[in-house]
Amino acid sequence: MIPDLERDYRPLYIRVQEALTELLDNQVYKPDDQLPSEPELAQKLGVSRATLREALRSLEERGIIIRKHGIGTFVSSPVSLIESGLEMLESIDSLARKRGFECLTQDLVIEREHASADIAAKLEIDEEDNVVVVRRTKVFDGEPMAYMHDVVPEKVAALEEIRKGFKGSVLDLLVKKSELLVAYAWANIRPVGADDFLAHKLAVRVGSPLLLLEEEPTRLSVTLPTGPISQSSIWRMTSTILSRLWLIS
Repeated sequence: MIPDLERDYRPLYIRVQEALTELLDNQVYKPDDQLPSEPELAQKLGVSRATLREALRSLEERGIIIRKHGIGTFVSSPVSLIESGLEMLESIDSLARKRGFECLTQDLVIEREHASADIAAKLEIDEEDNVVVVRRTKVFDGEPMAYMHDVVPEKVAALEEIRKGFKGSVLDLLVKKSELLVAYAWANIRPVGADDFLAHKLAVRVGSPLLLLEEEPTRLSVTLPTGPISQSSIWRMTSTILSRLWLIS
């Protein structure tokens, strides 16, 4: 039992949440460590399993821990996942595999739309030009971790071409198609709250903190007549920061 819990009059699950965070801050449990089972952890903290679950749910929504169905609960290391994109562009699928996660794509929608004025300006195409929109949820080890929205000018890759060649990552598909390296893709990153749609897709509560990565259009290393090859938005479950970095998409 942690003594401070007995002298704190705030809601119990908040006190448990802070006690767990303190254990993580003090490196009692390090990134990628598996936490004790719920009964063991509840006994250690001197609280009920129901209260512990409420605290763990909050930590999970903030990206501090990751629950793997049938395996257990682990301390996440979200910063390292982001930092690995500082020196290179790499798909989230590839990064997940390197970290030992099973990365699946769910709720996949690939369809043709007309470019809005905003998208047309970003992709340097005419308004109402055809674009291919790819929407999907990324699931790591059974847990929804990101909702992704990519827009590709159809003159860069046609609808049927993307439907046939898509294996989870638009970035991987376009790089393979072009046989050229991607030069850069900046992303504006800001914290947002999950709306009804995102809460449903990511299995979190409405208002839960997410990171929105809004990409400035991706370009190839060689100037092509088509200009930018894609534009992406990614809503990710992770710690809230505000920065600019090379995009992981």
